[in-house]
Amino acid sequence: MSRKPIDILLVDDNPRDVRLLQEYLLESKTEKFVLSHQETLKETLLYLGKNRCDVILLDLSLPDSHGLDTLLQIHQLYSRIPIIVLTGLDDNELALEALRLGAQDYLVKGQIDPHFLARSIRCSIERKRMQTTGRPGAQTGEIPDHR
Repeated sequence: MSRKPIDILLVDDNPRDVRLLQEYLLESKTEKFVLSHQETLKETLLYLGKNRCDVILLDLSLPDSHGLDTLLQIHQLYSRIPIIVLTGLDDNELALEALRLGAQDYLVKGQIDPHFLARSIRCSIERKRMQTTGRPGAQTGEIPDHR
């Protein structure tokens, strides 16, 4: 049985990082992904108001928002959507704080490979499902509706 594609919203203003992540997602042999992309917090919030996604890949350094405030603003409005923080900062304290504030994972750019990224996405969706519904669903290929 094939699963439906996972709708990803990538929020990052660095074209080089965006291209690399697109390539990683295309390389996945276990999942199919549909990728949308936004560069600013403002664009992201407008997008999320009109569209759905299964997971958000979020850079913390955007032109109009920086640091954990970026995560907080999105999480406060869209807490049912799993958020994976992507950053160039390999900082354990920042990672733990991001998780405390609602992120499902914290990945350091430059330390990610295609297989690891796909697994993090799938596990983040499942963790969020368990938090919000209290029941597993990934084994059926079911992806929650995060509207």
